[in-house]
Amino acid sequence: MTLSRHICAALAALLLLSANAFAQSTTDLGSWCSLQLVKPLGDTYAMARLEHRSFEDIGATECYFAMAGGGYNFTKWLKADLSYEYWKIPSAGNLTTQKGVACVTATLKRDALAVSAREKYELAFTDGAAGPKGTLRSRLRAQYSLGSAAVTPYFMYEFFNGFGDTNWVRSLHYFGADVKLGGHSSLDLFYMYHLFPGAGEIKACNVLGAGLTVVL
Repeated sequence: MTLSRHICAALAALLLLSANAFAQSTTDLGSWCSLQLVKPLGDTYAMARLEHRSFEDIGATECYFAMAGGGYNFTKWLKADLSYEYWKIPSAGNLTTQKGVACVTATLKRDALAVSAREKYELAFTDGAAGPKGTLRSRLRAQYSLGSAAVTPYFMYEFFNGFGDTNWVRSLHYFGADVKLGGHSSLDLFYMYHLFPGAGEIKACNVLGAGLTVVL
């Protein structure tokens, strides 16, 4: 099967998943799109990212951000990184948020299955806020390699802990596929079901996403 057929198959599967979820709920449809650049430097690496997000209107711009940072590979299964993020949020009056982020990821592999656990701590400084806000993001990801195929399907769950009056801030549930594009670059295609607290109720939205990672 050619690479283009792999991409079409992955897109079709994700569209079917999202259409089914959308048909069974009253939530709207959003989109996340990103470009990430990674430069390996021995055991260390530098990275930069641009991302655009909408949550309930796929044609809107609810927020976007730029990230720059670097990390270190301690072993084949353990890495850590630090980064800075600059956010603009047009849906909240063009609010500005700056974040310092620390992240540790551990990965275990057995045959075709790989499972990773990531802990990410964010300290956010938002215009007009009384002070900085800390959030711990715990993520679990499982992926299965299809041998020589260009597509690697995965499932991912992420829980946000805000350490406030209510610990739960939001949770993200992903079904996706990484598509190899040659070299070490890849295209991440996913459907995400996003749960978050609303006015006295739990709200939800469906998100379709695409992320291009280019290794320099």
